[in-house]
Amino acid sequence: MKTIFLIFIVAASMVASQLLLKRGVMGLDLSRFSIDLVQRVACSPFIITSIILQLSCFVIWLVVISKTNLGYAFGFAGAFLYLLIPLLSWLIYGERLTTLQWIGLFFITAGIFCMTKGDFVG
Repeated sequence: MKTIFLIFIVAASMVASQLLLKRGVMGLDLSRFSIDLVQRVACSPFIITSIILQLSCFVIWLVVISKTNLGYAFGFAGAFLYLLIPLLSWLIYGERLTTLQWIGLFFITAGIFCMTKGDFVG
């Protein structure tokens, strides 16, 4: 399987995982530790699914970094994470970023894409 496709799978899974994790902790009072809180976190289908996705990503990531440069793979995946998580958080959860923050995300993403140009193994 092409390495670039695996990087996309990891990035998409990580985005989904973070969105699920956010949904899982919404409404929980995490400022106070209690056994009830641990049970609610451990039994949340959103958090459980998020953990499963993260573990799956970890396995795929091992394959990715065995086939290509870590800097390239991490940069490429990171560019998608930096843009997609805020965008989808805005669309799904109504979270807001200022114009300056969006501009900053654009420059971070552009910089990461520039960094990943060049030699690619895989």
